[in-house]
Amino acid sequence: MIPFTIWKKELRGELYSWKSMLWLVIASLSFSLTSYLLLTNKELSLLDQTELMWLLSKVIVGIGLLVTALDAASILTVEFDKDTAENLFLAPVSLVNLILGKFLAVLTLWGAVFLVSVPYIIVTSAGSGLAIPFLTHVALLGTLGASAFTLLILGLSLLFRSGKNTITTSLIVLLALGIPATFTSTLKNDPVSQLISHINPLDAIFSSLDNVLVDYHTSILQNWQFLLPLVIFLVLSLGFLYGSSRIFMRQGVVKND
Repeated sequence: MIPFTIWKKELRGELYSWKSMLWLVIASLSFSLTSYLLLTNKELSLLDQTELMWLLSKVIVGIGLLVTALDAASILTVEFDKDTAENLFLAPVSLVNLILGKFLAVLTLWGAVFLVSVPYIIVTSAGSGLAIPFLTHVALLGTLGASAFTLLILGLSLLFRSGKNTITTSLIVLLALGIPATFTSTLKNDPVSQLISHINPLDAIFSSLDNVLVDYHTSILQNWQFLLPLVIFLVLSLGFLYGSSRIFMRQGVVKND
C-alpha cells in the first residue's frame, strides 16, 4: 500500500497543481490547433483522412512524452533541490516503494494527457472505422514510451540529484530520439539511417501508428516489429534505473565528494 500512498500524495502535489493543469491546457490547445490546421489548411486538407489521423497521433504522443519527461525530471530531483531528500529517505519507506509511487504519478499525468486527446481522436477518425484502433494504439504505444522514458529519467535523477541537470539531459535524449524519427522514409535510405530507424523507440511508435492508421494493419501481431524496440527500450530503462539505484544506495543520500 505504501507506493499507492506516495502516488496519492504526488497526485495532490503534482496533478492538482497549477503546473500540471497548465500542461493539460497547453496540450488541449495544441491538439485544437493541430486539428484546426489539418481540417482547414488547403494543402493539409488534401491529404487522406488516415494521413491526417497519423499526423495528429504523432502530435499527441510527442506532447505526451514531452510532458512526461519534464514531470519525471522534477518529481524526484525536487527533493534534492529543496534539501528534503535526507528527511524523506530517513522515513520508513524503501527506495523501491518511493520510486514506484513517483513512477505511477508521472504515468497518471500521461493518462490525463491521453484523456484530453480522446475527443480529438474521435472527431478526426469519424467515418473512417478506425476510432477504436486509433484510441487503443495511441494508448498502448504512448504508455510504453512514457513508461520507458520515466524509468530512464528517474535513473538520471538518482545519479544527478539536480533538477537542472536532469531536465537538460532528459530533453537532449528526447530530442536526439525525436528528431530522426520525424524524418521521412526517403531520408532513411542509407544503412546507418535505417539502423537508427530500427532501434529508435520513437521511430517505432510513429512507424506503428503509420502501420495502423494508414496501412490498416490494426492487430498487435501486425505491429510486433515496432513493439519489440519499445519493449527492449523499456527493459533497458528498467536496468538503468536499477543500476542507478544501486549506485545511489552505495553513495548515500548525501554524496561524499
